Amino acid sequence: MRATPLFFLKWRKKLNNRERMRASNKLAVNHLLKNGYDDIWLKPHSARNDMVYCQDRKYLATDLWNLFDGICFGENRAYYIQVKTNAWAAEEPILKFLKTHSVNVIVVNVTNKLKSCKGKYKVFTREYQ
Repeated sequence: MRATPLFFLKWRKKLNNRERMRASNKLAVNHLLKNGYDDIWLKPHSARNDMVYCQDRKYLATDLWNLFDGICFGENRAYYIQVKTNAWAAEEPILKFLKTHSVNVIVVNVTNKLKSCKGKYKVFTREYQ
């Protein structure tokens, strides 16, 4: 499947969820590349889930641990990525994950809803350690 071209966002008002996700992911990847992150991998969303095995249970996950959309490298460290459109990701699940795992997290918000965006899609990030 092909990614939705970015110019498509400008002249079509309503994108379906899959088109919006692809366009947001493309904007997020370009932003991360511009800011020095490398080897960016985003997990494809599909009808099939992955089985995650734990010591005491197993479960199905669409994303990485049902929380992250991908992984990248920056500043000689690995970062887990979560991409959201028009909203920040909830902090509670991320902070809960960080209590038991020593990882770096980047949350990306691709939005055109803020006044500073003036109707154009912009990318904002938050980092957690």
